[in-house]
Amino acid sequence: MQVLHNHWGMRVDWIEDIVALLNTGGVTEAARARNVTQPAFSRRIRVLEDALGLDLIDRSAKPSGPSRIIQEHDRELRRVAADLRRVLAEMRSEQATGAQLLIIACQHAISTSLGAHIVGHLAEPNRLHIRLRSKTLDECLALLTTQQVELALTYRVRTEIERPHSPPSFIEERIIGRDSLIPVCGAQGKSKVKDSLARGHLQVIGYPADVFMGETLSQHVLPHLTSRCAVQVLTEVGLTPAALQLAQAGLGVAWVPEALARPGLDRGELANLQGDLVSVEMDLIASRWRSTAHAATVRAWSKLATLSALDA
Repeated sequence: MQVLHNHWGMRVDWIEDIVALLNTGGVTEAARARNVTQPAFSRRIRVLEDALGLDLIDRSAKPSGPSRIIQEHDRELRRVAADLRRVLAEMRSEQATGAQLLIIACQHAISTSLGAHIVGHLAEPNRLHIRLRSKTLDECLALLTTQQVELALTYRVRTEIERPHSPPSFIEERIIGRDSLIPVCGAQGKSKVKDSLARGHLQVIGYPADVFMGETLSQHVLPHLTSRCAVQVLTEVGLTPAALQLAQAGLGVAWVPEALARPGLDRGELANLQGDLVSVEMDLIASRWRSTAHAATVRAWSKLATLSALDA
Protein backbone atom coordinates (compact mmCIF):
# COMPACT_ATOMS: atom_id res chain seq x y z
CA MET A 1 0.00 0.00 0.00
CA GLN A 2 2.99 2.31 -0.46
CA VAL A 3 1.10 3.89 -3.36
CA LEU A 4 -1.33 5.39 -0.85
CA HIS A 5 1.54 7.06 1.00
CA ASN A 6 2.69 8.55 -2.32
CA HIS A 7 -0.74 10.02 -3.10
CA TRP A 8 -2.06 10.97 0.32
CA GLY A 9 -1.09 14.62 -0.13
CA MET A 10 -3.56 14.96 -3.06
CA ARG A 11 -6.70 14.15 -1.09
CA VAL A 12 -6.46 13.23 2.56
CA ASP A 13 -10.10 12.14 2.59
CA TRP A 14 -9.43 9.39 0.04
CA ILE A 15 -8.08 7.03 2.67
CA GLU A 16 -11.10 7.83 4.87
CA ASP A 17 -13.38 6.84 1.97
CA ILE A 18 -11.62 3.48 1.72
CA VAL A 19 -11.87 2.89 5.47
CA ALA A 20 -15.58 3.78 5.31
CA LEU A 21 -15.99 1.05 2.69
CA LEU A 22 -14.25 -1.42 4.97
CA ASN A 23 -16.28 -0.34 7.99
CA THR A 24 -19.68 -0.55 6.32
CA GLY A 25 -19.16 -3.22 3.66
CA GLY A 26 -21.17 -1.37 1.01
CA VAL A 27 -21.07 1.72 -1.19
CA THR A 28 -24.43 3.10 -0.07
CA GLU A 29 -23.64 2.70 3.60
CA ALA A 30 -20.13 4.13 3.12
CA ALA A 31 -21.57 7.21 1.37
CA ARG A 32 -23.96 7.71 4.28
CA ALA A 33 -21.08 7.38 6.76
CA ARG A 34 -19.08 9.96 4.79
CA ASN A 35 -22.13 12.30 4.65
CA VAL A 36 -22.30 12.45 0.84
CA THR A 37 -24.73 11.10 -1.73
CA GLN A 38 -24.16 7.66 -3.14
CA PRO A 39 -23.49 8.97 -6.71
CA ALA A 40 -20.97 11.51 -5.38
CA PHE A 41 -19.24 8.85 -3.32
CA SER A 42 -19.08 6.50 -6.33
CA ARG A 43 -17.52 9.25 -8.46
CA ARG A 44 -14.88 9.87 -5.78
CA ILE A 45 -14.04 6.18 -5.68
CA ARG A 46 -13.73 6.12 -9.50
CA VAL A 47 -11.26 9.02 -9.38
CA LEU A 48 -9.27 7.26 -6.66
CA GLU A 49 -9.23 3.98 -8.60
CA ASP A 50 -7.89 5.79 -11.69
CA ALA A 51 -5.20 7.54 -9.61
CA LEU A 52 -4.05 4.37 -7.86
CA GLY A 53 -4.62 1.86 -10.65
CA LEU A 54 -6.56 -0.38 -8.24
CA ASP A 55 -10.08 -1.76 -8.08
CA LEU A 56 -11.45 -0.59 -4.74
CA ILE A 57 -15.01 -1.83 -5.26
CA ASP A 58 -16.15 -5.31 -6.23
CA ARG A 59 -18.80 -4.43 -8.81
CA SER A 60 -19.57 -8.08 -9.55
CA ALA A 61 -21.24 -8.40 -6.15
CA LYS A 62 -24.77 -7.19 -5.45
CA PRO A 63 -24.78 -4.92 -3.58
CA SER A 64 -21.27 -3.79 -4.45
CA GLY A 65 -18.73 -3.61 -1.63
CA PRO A 66 -15.01 -3.40 -0.94
CA SER A 67 -12.77 -5.32 -3.32
CA ARG A 68 -10.68 -8.28 -2.27
CA ILE A 69 -7.43 -6.32 -2.49
CA ILE A 70 -8.43 -3.68 0.05
CA GLN A 71 -9.96 -6.28 2.34
CA GLU A 72 -6.62 -8.13 2.34
CA HIS A 73 -4.89 -4.90 3.38
CA ASP A 74 -7.53 -3.93 5.94
CA ARG A 75 -5.14 -3.60 8.89
CA GLU A 76 -2.54 -1.55 7.00
CA LEU A 77 -5.18 0.78 5.55
CA ARG A 78 -6.59 1.46 9.00
CA ARG A 79 -3.09 2.13 10.31
CA VAL A 80 -2.41 4.60 7.48
CA ALA A 81 -5.70 6.36 8.22
CA ALA A 82 -4.86 6.58 11.93
CA ASP A 83 -1.39 7.94 11.12
CA LEU A 84 -2.85 10.61 8.86
CA ARG A 85 -5.39 11.68 11.48
CA ARG A 86 -2.61 11.91 14.05
CA VAL A 87 -0.33 13.96 11.78
CA LEU A 88 -3.12 16.38 10.90
CA ALA A 89 -4.12 16.76 14.54
CA GLU A 90 -0.50 17.47 15.47
CA MET A 91 -0.15 20.08 12.71
CA ARG A 92 -3.39 21.78 13.74
CA SER A 93 -2.27 21.78 17.38
CA GLU A 94 1.12 23.21 16.45
CA GLN A 95 -0.53 25.92 14.39
CA ALA A 96 -2.97 26.79 17.16
CA THR A 97 -0.55 26.75 20.08
CA GLY A 98 2.79 27.37 18.45
CA ALA A 99 4.23 24.33 20.26
CA GLN A 100 6.32 21.99 18.13
CA LEU A 101 6.15 18.21 18.51
CA LEU A 102 9.35 16.28 19.29
CA ILE A 103 9.06 12.48 19.15
CA ILE A 104 11.83 10.52 20.86
CA ALA A 105 12.28 6.76 20.75
CA CYS A 106 13.83 5.36 23.96
CA GLN A 107 14.85 1.88 24.89
CA HIS A 108 12.46 0.58 27.56
CA ALA A 109 15.06 0.72 30.32
CA ILE A 110 15.99 4.30 29.45
CA SER A 111 12.42 5.61 29.36
CA THR A 112 11.70 3.91 32.69
CA SER A 113 14.78 5.08 34.56
CA LEU A 114 15.71 8.36 32.85
CA GLY A 115 12.53 9.41 31.05
CA ALA A 116 11.52 12.03 33.59
CA HIS A 117 15.07 13.42 33.73
CA ILE A 118 15.29 13.63 29.93
CA VAL A 119 11.89 15.27 29.49
CA GLY A 120 12.63 17.73 32.28
CA HIS A 121 15.96 18.65 30.70
CA LEU A 122 14.47 19.20 27.23
CA ALA A 123 11.17 20.79 28.29
CA GLU A 124 10.15 24.14 26.81
CA PRO A 125 6.73 25.00 28.27
CA ASN A 126 4.25 26.28 25.66
CA ARG A 127 6.89 25.86 22.96
CA LEU A 128 7.60 22.14 22.79
CA HIS A 129 5.48 19.01 23.16
CA ILE A 130 7.60 15.91 23.81
CA ARG A 131 6.39 12.40 23.09
CA LEU A 132 8.45 9.44 24.33
CA ARG A 133 8.00 6.13 22.55
CA SER A 134 9.33 3.23 24.63
CA LYS A 135 10.67 0.50 22.34
CA THR A 136 13.34 -2.17 21.97
CA LEU A 137 16.77 -1.21 20.62
CA ASP A 138 15.99 -2.47 17.11
CA GLU A 139 12.62 -0.73 17.10
CA CYS A 140 14.19 2.57 18.18
CA LEU A 141 16.72 2.45 15.36
CA ALA A 142 14.09 1.42 12.83
CA LEU A 143 11.82 4.31 13.83
CA LEU A 144 14.72 6.74 13.45
CA THR A 145 15.85 5.31 10.11
CA THR A 146 12.33 5.60 8.70
CA GLN A 147 12.02 9.12 10.17
CA GLN A 148 9.04 8.27 12.35
CA VAL A 149 10.88 9.87 15.28
CA GLU A 150 13.28 12.79 15.49
CA LEU A 151 15.65 11.33 18.09
CA ALA A 152 16.58 7.91 19.44
CA LEU A 153 18.11 7.24 22.84
CA THR A 154 19.75 3.84 23.21
CA TYR A 155 22.38 1.92 25.16
CA ARG A 156 25.61 0.54 23.72
CA VAL A 157 28.07 -1.71 25.52
CA ARG A 158 31.43 0.03 25.99
CA THR A 159 34.36 -2.37 25.76
CA GLU A 160 37.89 -2.04 24.45
CA ILE A 161 37.75 -5.29 22.50
CA GLU A 162 34.75 -4.29 20.37
CA ARG A 163 35.37 -2.77 16.95
CA PRO A 164 34.57 0.95 16.63
CA HIS A 165 30.92 1.50 15.80
CA SER A 166 30.12 3.33 12.56
CA PRO A 167 26.51 4.48 12.12
CA PRO A 168 25.07 5.03 8.63
CA SER A 169 26.40 8.20 7.00
CA PHE A 170 23.01 9.93 7.33
CA ILE A 171 22.83 9.33 11.09
CA GLU A 172 24.69 11.42 13.67
CA GLU A 173 25.42 10.00 17.12
CA ARG A 174 26.50 11.53 20.41
CA ILE A 175 27.41 9.93 23.74
CA ILE A 176 25.34 11.80 26.33
CA GLY A 177 25.83 9.65 29.41
CA ARG A 178 27.12 6.46 30.93
CA ASP A 179 25.43 3.65 32.79
CA SER A 180 26.31 0.17 34.02
CA LEU A 181 24.46 -3.10 33.81
CA ILE A 182 24.86 -4.23 37.41
CA PRO A 183 23.90 -7.43 39.28
CA VAL A 184 21.30 -6.88 41.99
CA CYS A 185 19.19 -8.97 44.32
CA GLY A 186 16.74 -8.33 47.14
CA ALA A 187 18.56 -6.79 50.10
CA GLN A 188 17.29 -9.47 52.49
CA GLY A 189 18.50 -12.25 50.21
CA LYS A 190 22.06 -11.01 49.68
CA SER A 191 23.67 -13.43 52.15
CA LYS A 192 21.75 -16.34 50.64
CA VAL A 193 22.98 -15.42 47.14
CA LYS A 194 26.57 -15.18 48.39
CA ASP A 195 26.32 -18.56 50.12
CA SER A 196 24.91 -20.13 46.96
CA LEU A 197 27.67 -18.56 44.88
CA ALA A 198 30.29 -19.93 47.29
CA ARG A 199 28.83 -23.40 46.73
CA GLY A 200 29.18 -22.93 42.97
CA HIS A 201 25.57 -22.22 42.08
CA LEU A 202 23.73 -19.06 41.00
CA GLN A 203 20.07 -18.47 40.13
CA VAL A 204 19.56 -15.59 37.68
CA ILE A 205 16.79 -13.70 35.94
CA GLY A 206 17.39 -13.76 32.19
CA TYR A 207 16.23 -11.88 29.12
CA PRO A 208 15.18 -13.20 25.69
CA ALA A 209 18.21 -13.77 23.47
CA ASP A 210 16.89 -11.55 20.67
CA VAL A 211 16.77 -8.30 22.70
CA PHE A 212 19.65 -6.00 23.66
CA MET A 213 19.74 -7.01 27.33
CA GLY A 214 19.64 -10.69 26.41
CA GLU A 215 22.51 -10.33 23.94
CA THR A 216 24.52 -8.31 26.46
CA LEU A 217 23.97 -10.89 29.20
CA SER A 218 24.93 -13.73 26.86
CA GLN A 219 28.09 -12.08 25.52
CA HIS A 220 29.43 -10.16 28.51
CA VAL A 221 28.07 -11.78 31.68
CA LEU A 222 27.33 -15.48 31.25
CA PRO A 223 30.86 -16.43 30.04
CA HIS A 224 32.24 -15.08 33.33
CA LEU A 225 29.59 -16.85 35.39
CA THR A 226 29.78 -20.27 33.76
CA SER A 227 33.55 -20.37 34.31
CA ARG A 228 33.05 -20.24 38.08
CA CYS A 229 29.61 -21.71 38.86
CA ALA A 230 26.55 -23.53 37.60
CA VAL A 231 23.98 -21.02 36.36
CA GLN A 232 20.25 -21.63 36.54
CA VAL A 233 18.07 -19.21 34.58
CA LEU A 234 14.88 -19.17 36.63
CA THR A 235 12.85 -17.22 34.09
CA GLU A 236 13.20 -14.80 31.18
CA VAL A 237 11.50 -11.42 31.03
CA GLY A 238 11.52 -8.87 28.24
CA LEU A 239 11.68 -5.71 30.36
CA THR A 240 14.27 -4.64 32.91
CA PRO A 241 11.68 -3.28 35.40
CA ALA A 242 10.16 -6.77 35.55
CA ALA A 243 13.59 -8.32 36.11
CA LEU A 244 14.21 -5.80 38.88
CA GLN A 245 10.96 -6.74 40.64
CA LEU A 246 11.77 -10.46 40.45
CA ALA A 247 15.23 -9.86 41.89
CA GLN A 248 13.84 -7.70 44.67
CA ALA A 249 11.39 -10.50 45.50
CA GLY A 250 14.34 -12.82 46.11
CA LEU A 251 13.89 -15.00 43.02
CA GLY A 252 17.40 -14.56 41.68
CA VAL A 253 20.05 -12.11 40.54
CA ALA A 254 19.14 -9.69 37.78
CA TRP A 255 21.41 -7.49 35.69
CA VAL A 256 19.74 -4.11 35.26
CA PRO A 257 20.89 -0.56 34.43
CA GLU A 258 22.23 1.19 37.51
CA ALA A 259 20.01 4.20 36.77
CA LEU A 260 17.00 1.91 37.08
CA ALA A 261 18.24 0.21 40.25
CA ARG A 262 19.43 3.38 42.00
CA PRO A 263 16.13 4.23 43.79
CA GLY A 264 15.83 0.70 45.19
CA LEU A 265 19.48 0.69 46.23
CA ASP A 266 19.10 4.05 47.97
CA ARG A 267 16.02 2.82 49.84
CA GLY A 268 17.83 -0.31 50.96
CA GLU A 269 15.45 -2.62 49.08
CA LEU A 270 18.14 -3.91 46.71
CA ALA A 271 21.70 -5.10 47.14
CA ASN A 272 24.43 -4.32 44.60
CA LEU A 273 26.53 -7.43 43.90
CA GLN A 274 29.20 -5.73 41.77
CA GLY A 275 31.88 -6.77 44.24
CA ASP A 276 31.04 -10.42 43.67
CA LEU A 277 29.79 -10.55 40.08
CA VAL A 278 30.72 -8.90 36.80
CA SER A 279 29.06 -5.70 35.60
CA VAL A 280 28.93 -4.21 32.09
CA GLU A 281 29.72 -0.59 31.23
CA MET A 282 27.34 1.06 28.76
CA ASP A 283 27.17 4.38 26.91
CA LEU A 284 23.91 6.27 26.54
CA ILE A 285 23.70 7.22 22.86
CA ALA A 286 21.59 9.95 21.25
CA SER A 287 21.01 9.61 17.50
CA ARG A 288 19.37 11.85 14.90
CA TRP A 289 19.28 12.39 11.15
CA ARG A 290 22.38 14.39 10.26
CA SER A 291 20.54 16.64 7.79
CA THR A 292 17.53 17.48 9.96
CA ALA A 293 16.05 20.95 9.66
CA HIS A 294 13.46 20.36 12.38
CA ALA A 295 13.99 23.30 14.73
CA ALA A 296 12.87 21.44 17.86
CA THR A 297 15.29 18.59 17.09
CA VAL A 298 18.18 21.00 16.64
CA ARG A 299 17.45 22.67 19.98
CA ALA A 300 17.04 19.32 21.76
CA TRP A 301 20.27 18.02 20.24
CA SER A 302 22.15 20.96 21.68
CA LYS A 303 20.59 20.43 25.12
CA LEU A 304 21.38 16.70 25.11
CA ALA A 305 25.07 17.58 25.03
CA THR A 306 24.67 18.90 28.58
CA LEU A 307 22.30 16.21 29.85
CA SER A 308 24.77 14.46 32.19
CA ALA A 309 22.26 11.63 32.59
CA LEU A 310 24.66 9.79 34.83
CA ASP A 311 28.37 10.35 34.48
CA ALA A 312 28.73 11.73 30.94
